[in-house]
Amino acid sequence: MEILNIKISRFTDIISGVKLYENDDLLIIIQNPVDYVLDGVCFINKKYIQNMKLDEDHMMKKILEHKISKYNINNYYRNFKNIKDTIDYFKDNQSKLIELTLDSPTYSIIGKIQNVNIKSFKLNMLSVKAQYLNEEKFEYDKIRILTIDSDYLNSLEYFMSL
Repeated sequence: MEILNIKISRFTDIISGVKLYENDDLLIIIQNPVDYVLDGVCFINKKYIQNMKLDEDHMMKKILEHKISKYNINNYYRNFKNIKDTIDYFKDNQSKLIELTLDSPTYSIIGKIQNVNIKSFKLNMLSVKAQYLNEEKFEYDKIRILTIDSDYLNSLEYFMSL
């Protein structure tokens, strides 16, 4: 198990997480936002990674190894080659909300994928009150991070199912 500290271009804060999979275009982690918390799977576009360091904190590693054993992690993440493949997959899984982080870490965009094209896709955007706003087009190569299964996203999905 590897715990990574990742510097993304234009982001002031370092993103930390447990590495699930990595290829030439994509890094997939379970995010570690604070202390010993694991929250959400992040698909990071590697072209925006400025620096990546291995975290050698022994206590952190032991605790996160224990926590990650509760996740059903296998070769599932090897199916994702890049951000477009990830979007294609989650378009077919319409019950999933995704969170996009573009060029600013101060805000993100949440919604459900509607249409997928060669260079872009449409997202039905969601408000913080779990109401759909409108559809917006996003280019794959502008996405720095795509997140699924965070506590926030799962809470919105739960509320929308009531």
